[in-house]
Amino acid sequence: MFYLQPCYGEVSYFQNLKETLLSYFPTVSGKVLKLENNKLILDKGSREGIKKGQRLIIFEETVPLIHPVTRQIIGKSEKIVGTAEVVSVEENSSIATLLEGDVLFKDSLLFKIPKSKIKILYAQGNTEWAVGEGYYRELKNTDRFELIDAPVNITEVEKLLKQPTNADVLLLLKQSKQNGNLKISQELYWFKDKKLFSQSEIELQALALNELRRKYASLIVPEGHTLLSFRLSRSINRVAVGNFDGMSPNQILIASDSEISLYNIDVDLKLKSSYSIPVGGDVIWFDTGDIDRDGKDEIVITLKKDERVISSIIKWVGDGFNEAARLNSVFLRIYDGKLIGQSYSLSAGFDGEIFYVKPEKTDYKTLDIFKLPVKANIYDFYLFGDVMFKWEDDGSISVYNSKGVSLWRSQEPLGYGVQYEKQTGIAMLSLGKWTVQSRIKPLSNGIIIIEKKPLLGLVNLSTLGYRSSRLHLLQWTGIGIEDIAITEEMSGEILDYAVSSDKLIVLVKPPFGFNPKRILQGESPFETILHILSLKY
Repeated sequence: MFYLQPCYGEVSYFQNLKETLLSYFPTVSGKVLKLENNKLILDKGSREGIKKGQRLIIFEETVPLIHPVTRQIIGKSEKIVGTAEVVSVEENSSIATLLEGDVLFKDSLLFKIPKSKIKILYAQGNTEWAVGEGYYRELKNTDRFELIDAPVNITEVEKLLKQPTNADVLLLLKQSKQNGNLKISQELYWFKDKKLFSQSEIELQALALNELRRKYASLIVPEGHTLLSFRLSRSINRVAVGNFDGMSPNQILIASDSEISLYNIDVDLKLKSSYSIPVGGDVIWFDTGDIDRDGKDEIVITLKKDERVISSIIKWVGDGFNEAARLNSVFLRIYDGKLIGQSYSLSAGFDGEIFYVKPEKTDYKTLDIFKLPVKANIYDFYLFGDVMFKWEDDGSISVYNSKGVSLWRSQEPLGYGVQYEKQTGIAMLSLGKWTVQSRIKPLSNGIIIIEKKPLLGLVNLSTLGYRSSRLHLLQWTGIGIEDIAITEEMSGEILDYAVSSDKLIVLVKPPFGFNPKRILQGESPFETILHILSLKY
């Protein structure tokens, strides 16, 4: 185990992980002394940096390379004939097994680990954002690797190794708590045959974590890093990201109460497909995720139509979306890759326990109960280890421990949800209202929430709307909350947002629901704006 001691000045908290990774890619070359039964005897060993698990290029030098002006020989061209993996190492020699190629032994047979940058798919998994960012930058500074960001919503090794990329190596970080510190493990896989070839770990103490958070957490979505903005119809109110057709993880869904549209992100939004929702209504919740583990994300949408609540599961089949299941009187949500539900009733709205769901075509089976330390509705909470973040009825956010004890609560409301009347069936008798708060999603070791500022306090909120809003990252430090504004204040109301790889997608409705500048331009003033922002420098 590698323990990190706090100190002042520039410290490499990731030295052990970095050196382990670099040790597999020294710039070394040598001669193949012998080839027998796919075993290659090499003239270099541990003294020159050769180690078990490294992969080598086997090549031959062919015709000389001649300078076109001086006519001097400046080297020889190379013919790659195969690849091999080191399986045994001595001080001055080593043995490798041939993996690919039809190799015949010659005196001119050579091997090398190339000087070109190694392409790495960098997946920080469940690792805290500031920790992952700190290590990312250290690897970048070595100038030995070309780092490719993995989609943030994919953490399974099998899915990461299926990503459409030309990477050589998958680097996956994982974190866990140990003795009050944070243990970070690094797994390295060869992309070509999905083989795990290295595991290493470090332990970060509290002071190291605090320094990394101060240094990197504030770099999330720096001001002015909007990449693209698009004007959309005012009926658009939901956005999500994912890999819906199994072809590309870089896809955006935008939805209204009646239609869902699928776009690919490029220099522009390119419409791929549209889908009419079979039963339209007010969208209560809009989720995406691969709940059936087939490599394609499903859409889970819950709507309110008149006095009914209807949930649909929608899949990409063939060349378009199709409804796979339609469930009545149940709220659905994709949580941590699994489908959870809660019953709906006219008199209570959210009714009873939250449970895991097994959907069928027109019905569902209730599986295990989803246990929480305090009572909540299906959309109000997110669990992080032994703490629970939760929206309260007044629009504030609270943190509870595993025993249901309140650890922290925001001093004032951060947002206001959509409210619906509880129905009694008796005229003039009201049971109050049930509320659907805005989306709550994980990022780093915290949650993203929307802070909304009404135009005139709470006066006519439903009519006048919001003056401005922005996204916050709330991180529990163990003794309190670290609150980081991850977007600048945006004019109007943030309706929804999604996180995709290194991008943040934000859907905004202007104040009063329209943009008066459009009237002067002879255009409809009613619109919503889709912003695509950078999550990193």
